[in-house]
Amino acid sequence: MEIEYLYEFTVIARLESFSRAAEELCISQSSLSKHILALERELGVPLLQRSSRNVTLSPAGAQIFPMAQKITELNNTIHTTAAAQAERERTVLSIGSIPVMAQYGIPGLLAGFQREIPEVTLEVSECERQELLKLLENGKCELAFLRRGLEEDDEIEYLELCRDCLVAVVSADHPLAGRAEITLPELKEEPLLLLDQRTGFHHLYTALCRGAGFVPDIAYTGYRPENILELAAQGMGVGLLMKGHVDYLYRPGIASVPISPPVETAICLARRRGRPLTRLGQRFWDFVMRTGKEQDR
Repeated sequence: MEIEYLYEFTVIARLESFSRAAEELCISQSSLSKHILALERELGVPLLQRSSRNVTLSPAGAQIFPMAQKITELNNTIHTTAAAQAERERTVLSIGSIPVMAQYGIPGLLAGFQREIPEVTLEVSECERQELLKLLENGKCELAFLRRGLEEDDEIEYLELCRDCLVAVVSADHPLAGRAEITLPELKEEPLLLLDQRTGFHHLYTALCRGAGFVPDIAYTGYRPENILELAAQGMGVGLLMKGHVDYLYRPGIASVPISPPVETAICLARRRGRPLTRLGQRFWDFVMRTGKEQDR
């Protein structure tokens, strides 16, 4: 059934005239008559009673008229809603990001893209890696800034931004403070200060310790890297953090010593492999790629 024909029927019924309805609808009267006849043939009943003077509703038309109005109103609402959503998708880009954005220049990329395309609205969801992967999988985010795991994920395509490495954080007067590097087995007897399980780092660090042949003596777990720095400065233990955290949040009274052999992770912009990006999503991917190449020069 043509919803447009139903709408034309409601206009004729309201104006009680084919000629006035054709004028309001901006179509010819003959075309309008053909549309109504086609609708009546499909329904199997006459909808209008025609006379030389006016047009009135038939008994069937009188019953169908309020339903036709509801259908056409709902049709208009559907189109209005779809148009509004389409307009939103043309101007809103949903991106996920690890919470520690500033350390890796992510705010600069967001601001740079905003300057390039002023009309865009960036919706950024901050969460940890596993949640970001879920957002990419279910399409709630097109792109995500995340830390690439040590394991490979064939479903994800990565655009690498920078690399970071694991360091031990100690107080400035700790015996390890003057070292050029530290191996993990040397931390076997040290109380460790770790980020908690919500960050994903906890599992990485404990797995590295077990791989080095010991179960870590965990003195503290918390969500905020700056608290680990403060506790390390107070001599509570040895913090394990990424160098990017320490450099960005540095405070006097601490020393950071690289772990040997190096434990590196990569900060990347990620997308689902094989899933086409929207126009804005592709422009952001290309912008980040272009910006990275310019910085490498």
